[in-house]
Amino acid sequence: MTRTATRTLLAVLVAAWWLLVPAVHGARADDPVVLSREGQITDRVDALGDRRASVAQALDRLYDAHRVQLFVVYVRDFSGRTGQEWADATAERNGLGADDLLLAVATHDRRYGYSAAPDGPLSQTRLDEVARTAI
Repeated sequence: MTRTATRTLLAVLVAAWWLLVPAVHGARADDPVVLSREGQITDRVDALGDRRASVAQALDRLYDAHRVQLFVVYVRDFSGRTGQEWADATAERNGLGADDLLLAVATHDRRYGYSAAPDGPLSQTRLDEVARTAI
């Protein structure tokens, strides 16, 4: 992946993370979910509110520029799993492919996890770098 692609991915991840709102009360624990059929955003706790459209546009730009499809999921918590375990289970449940990435955010616990195919466009080293610097 090029430096420009990495910057675009960083920008999308930063936007998704910083759009987090404080914990939503009354929500229940979430097992790995079925992703929304309405796009790349699954927001089970209304974390994005009226900012959903701007995140969707950023995700579209990432895909148009680099053919990487990033799915973003907001839930209350990860049901006792690590963010990585929850994201991997959700990606597997939804059959995400090699060019798909998943960023999962647990708003109550203020934790995240991401999932990417080992043969995807980003190496594990690059994913770790993006997570360390952007999330």
